[in-house]
Amino acid sequence: MAEHEGTPAKRRSASLPRVGLALILALYLALAALQSFATRLQWGPDEPAHIVYLRSLAMDGRLPALAHSDADNIYLPGASRSHQAQHPPLYYLLAAPLWRAFAARPDETVSYVDRASGGIQRFSVPGPVRPVRLLSVLLGALTLIFVWAVARTVFPERPALWLAAAALTAFTPMFTYVNSVINNDALLGLTFAAAAWLWARLLRFGAGWRDVLLLGLLLGLALNVKQTAFALAFVSVLVLILAPGKPSWKQRASWIAAILALTVALGAWWFLRNWLAYNKLVVHPFFEPLLQLPEPQRSAVLSAMPARVFLFTLVPVDAMLPYANIAALLRLFASLAFLALIGLVTAFARRRRTAMARHEALSLALWMLAGAVVLAGLLWNALRVDWRMGTSGGRLLVCVLPLAMMASARGLSALFGERRASHIALASVSLLLLALNLYAIWAIAAGYQTLGFTPP
Repeated sequence: MAEHEGTPAKRRSASLPRVGLALILALYLALAALQSFATRLQWGPDEPAHIVYLRSLAMDGRLPALAHSDADNIYLPGASRSHQAQHPPLYYLLAAPLWRAFAARPDETVSYVDRASGGIQRFSVPGPVRPVRLLSVLLGALTLIFVWAVARTVFPERPALWLAAAALTAFTPMFTYVNSVINNDALLGLTFAAAAWLWARLLRFGAGWRDVLLLGLLLGLALNVKQTAFALAFVSVLVLILAPGKPSWKQRASWIAAILALTVALGAWWFLRNWLAYNKLVVHPFFEPLLQLPEPQRSAVLSAMPARVFLFTLVPVDAMLPYANIAALLRLFASLAFLALIGLVTAFARRRRTAMARHEALSLALWMLAGAVVLAGLLWNALRVDWRMGTSGGRLLVCVLPLAMMASARGLSALFGERRASHIALASVSLLLLALNLYAIWAIAAGYQTLGFTPP
């Protein structure tokens, strides 16, 4: 009798995390939709160039030529140019049917008061832009579902961490911002979260051919989104080396060979195409390496780079000006990151006493490694290709934001004691990020004169 009486309570308890996830998803969808309307059309990160790429593929069935300046981005039937043509086309292929479905939608006229001259500026935006932005919103929601699945796999007995990982990711302003406009980073973030889910399964349950083949397929698809996905291949090899069980090294080598073969089979065509079209495997639209700047400018950029990369990973600083207190945001996020880092160090220091599972320790370490690899690529590009990648390019780290937020949730939980205090801390930080997200939307709307805002 007692068993039967307890069953409904257990079921209710098991359903609470799903209710929490549904609430987080609903809040995220509302925030991202609001952000999409707050961000002036064609003013998202590199959005004009993304639109040219998408429009060329959707309407002409052609990849655009590579443009070498912002002013050279132009849609011309059969002869379009975009500086985003450096990237593979998977995101644009997914968005193309949606663009064609709304191709008959009338163009929108955007008008705003220019702050320098005080005059009215107007420009026309293709009708499909606004509805196609919603694809990024959906991709962000799918990313959050994978974050939930990863946290549930890595921390199976801690539902609070499942919710915190999803909430911290969903409410970080840069996550909402990137997933509210036309941008291939929305799909890249989804591939990183999906890869983390497969890594978690392999590290907890061991490797099997189904998961190995799924991982290889995912890596190949990710390389068709952005070259940043090379970081996934590096970490995936380590995951297969570290997967539990007692397979022979010959078996592990065959798994690694399989995922690399799938990755090459699905992703190598793009680099071959670049070689045939540009005589280079990897192409870049801009070439302004930091190492070639005059010494005073180079030193100034290098000294500012750490703070700017950090903050641009979390907050759309440029879009929020001049209505945001950037110094206060930097101090706040730096404090939160410091607390999370101290908590992670504490968790690792106590891992034997607390019986931290092997798969949990490895997952946390590999998430941080993936972020470090992506960051290293960003800095290399700043030094060798385009120094602006180091000043505003922090948003390119949004693909590893889900991994960072899962690790942050674990760190904050360890810092505040794992039980009620940690639940309160995680909820408080989540609500703080939610408030900051609303603040970011307000600042962007005020700056872009959207959502009914007019300049003072």
